[in-house]
Amino acid sequence: MINLAIVGYGKMGKMIESLAPENEFKITGKYDVINPVKEHLNSETDVAIEFSTPTSVMDNIELLASRGINIVCGTTGWYDKAGEVKEIISKYNTGFIYASNFSVGVNIFFNAVKDLAKLIDRYGQYDISITETHHTQKLDKPSGTAIRTAEYLLENIRRKDKFVSDSAVPGPNELNIVSIREENVVGIHEVKLESEADIITLKHSAKSRRGFAEGALLAAKFIHGKKGFYKFEDVFNSLV
Repeated sequence: MINLAIVGYGKMGKMIESLAPENEFKITGKYDVINPVKEHLNSETDVAIEFSTPTSVMDNIELLASRGINIVCGTTGWYDKAGEVKEIISKYNTGFIYASNFSVGVNIFFNAVKDLAKLIDRYGQYDISITETHHTQKLDKPSGTAIRTAEYLLENIRRKDKFVSDSAVPGPNELNIVSIREENVVGIHEVKLESEADIITLKHSAKSRRGFAEGALLAAKFIHGKKGFYKFEDVFNSLV
């Protein structure tokens, strides 16, 4: 059994907790604002799954790493500080794996996006856009998953060189990401290719948080006992 802490005990944390026993994890702690990880962290923890907020994630990473605990990070909104996180992980000689989205289905979607982008680069008549829809409690816009999708497209479509957010009239070189917030939506990501003749769509819709939780536990098994800084998408194909 792997001793697992859940840092951020919201809906995602509760889903991870429910799936942990069948995946050979023992929960050593569940932390939130009422039960702060800084004050109550169990020293017997092997791995922590961190789903908190952009404002608390850096402090949580520093704390967990300083205690020798490996980290699975599902919080977004900190990627501009990736260099600082790498330094923390190196300083404490721990293991860290992160993703904009741990869902197995979304990572299959990412692979499909890369293949589609390489193909569509040859067909200039198609314009490309991304739409992401989430629940109203999601604070960051665009979502980390939408940004990663945009990056995959930009890497392979030469006529697009940057993404913009919620642009009314994006330029011909710009990849527009539209963000929508609605009640009771777990997460929807759609890539749309549109020409005068037709529309092609590639879409992932999360039915529940189960897929994200399963992927996070898969990442926890991977990072257990390892050192270093990893992206889930880089090791995904070797895990499934």
